[in-house]
Order: sequence, then C-alpha cells, then structure tokens
Amino acid sequence: SCKQSLGKITFIYLLYHTTLMAVICVYFYRVYVWTDDQGKKLKCSAPLYFDYALSYIQDLLTDEDVFPTKAGSVFPAGFVFLVQKVFLLLFRTLAHIYWSHYRETLALGLHPHLNTLFTHLTHFCQQHSLLEPEDTEPLQDLITALGQYS
Repeated sequence: SCKQSLGKITFIYLLYHTTLMAVICVYFYRVYVWTDDQGKKLKCSAPLYFDYALSYIQDLLTDEDVFPTKAGSVFPAGFVFLVQKVFLLLFRTLAHIYWSHYRETLALGLHPHLNTLFTHLTHFCQQHSLLEPEDTEPLQDLITALGQYS
C-alpha cells in the first residue's frame, strides 16, 4: 500500500541520515525553512523539515475538526487549502527523496514502490487540481517519463 511504501522509504531516509549526517552535512548541508504554528520560521535540516511535515500531516489527519469522520459533520472553512498543503508537503517529500536519495532506493529495490507512490500522488493531484504547475515543474520530466501528463 502507499502508506507502507512511504513508511519504508521514510525509515530508510531517517536511517540513512542518522548514520551519515555528520559526514554529509559538512559538504552538502541544505537549509530548509519550516513555519511553525505561530508563524515563526525555523531553519532546519532535511530530516527535521520532513519530520515536521509528516507530523503536521498526521496531526491534521487525526483532527476531527479538520477531517470529520461522523456522518453529517461539516468540513471546516479552508478545508481545500489544508488538503492542498498536505499534498504539497507530500510532493516535496517525494521530490527530496528523488533528488537526494534515489540511488539508495535503487540499491534497496524500492524504486518501483517510490515510482508507484509518486505516480498515484501526481495523478490524484492533477485530477483534483491540488498542486500548482510551478509546484510540480522541478519534476516535470519525471512526471512525463512515468507517463503522467505533459
């Protein structure tokens, strides 16, 4: 399933970074910026940024006020914006994995899972207008190569 695939990829990502981060960050350190609940911008490493992102998504998905599960419940104002943000964060997570860790996914034989997950995500986003073209543009060649859309 997609959840299991992302879980495997995330585990490998975290394992990879915790064991090699000290060496890698000296040469390839990138600064990511996460905006917290109070609007404060936090500079952080890739592992911390994606931990924030996935924790944020998990918190939203389990919040009954945001994603009600009872029949007749009303979705909040701004629901579509929140869904778009979730998919943008997921897209950025996968984009980072492709950009920085694709060799590891190949070596571990996980690339078919990554490609399937990415294909499903981009197709769903296209069908429901969840991402802007400028969001997907950096990986447009990959999207086209995987047979999505041009």
